[in-house]
Amino acid sequence: MGTINVSIAEESIRRGVRAGIIMACGAAFVEFFQAYIALSFFNILSTNPEVERTIIVICIPIFLVIGCYYLFKKNSINPSPTTRASHVIGFAKGVMVTALNLIAIPYYVFLGSYLHSAGLIRLQPEFVAAFSVGVVGGTFLVFLLYAQLGQYIRRKSEKLSLYAGKLVGMIFIAIAISQAFRYYW
Repeated sequence: MGTINVSIAEESIRRGVRAGIIMACGAAFVEFFQAYIALSFFNILSTNPEVERTIIVICIPIFLVIGCYYLFKKNSINPSPTTRASHVIGFAKGVMVTALNLIAIPYYVFLGSYLHSAGLIRLQPEFVAAFSVGVVGGTFLVFLLYAQLGQYIRRKSEKLSLYAGKLVGMIFIAIAISQAFRYYW
């Protein structure tokens, strides 16, 4: 359970599965660039631990702010009607949440370096792009499952949807705290 997955499930609970899927599209879109950048520049990031530490420091306040937003926002049980503007907003939310998840870049650096050292991937641009497209496809399928999970949760317990935003907020805050511990200790 990551922040993006839970955010998509929460969006699906609040506004319906279609809104969750649109948010998933925005999130998966950004994953392409994160994977591509990470694999393209994994030498820089892997040989410079200060860059990784800077990414962690940037993530801490971002996750705290997002966590507080979700923790204190008002939730309604009834999904709001979707419009074209709400779909654009949902897509933008997916893009923002994923773009702010800078921890994905060191993850892809690690994965890319492992795959490269095992001889499973070449780091030429066309192979990196193909890998990144695969990341988008796999990521979207996982996000789609979370959107469906959100609807399943909503059907099973309308009351639970009141607390979904609080759960998302607590997860963001927990991630910020864990990153702070990782950085300072």
